[in-house]
Amino acid sequence: MVEVDADRLAQMLPPAGVGMQHEPIRLCGACYAETPCRRIEWQFKETGGCNRHDLRLLSKCPKCGTRFKIPALWEYGLCGKCRTPFAEMAECQKRI
Repeated sequence: MVEVDADRLAQMLPPAGVGMQHEPIRLCGACYAETPCRRIEWQFKETGGCNRHDLRLLSKCPKCGTRFKIPALWEYGLCGKCRTPFAEMAECQKRI
């Protein structure tokens, strides 16, 4: 139906026993600067920060305070309100 192989689809889901936190939408600006895409791990309930950069995840724009929209709307990798690039937000992230 969605033309995605079942094995690939299984890889896109969280591991067994790992809960998802659907809101707020979270991201790591440093990761986004390296590869502009969303990582599913950012929404795992037990994930409080980025283990790659040792930074806390952001749930809203540090410049204007607007919560992030769903990733499907991240066409340009910018805050939907003030247009701050996600990559620049890494400067505002706190260390874990």
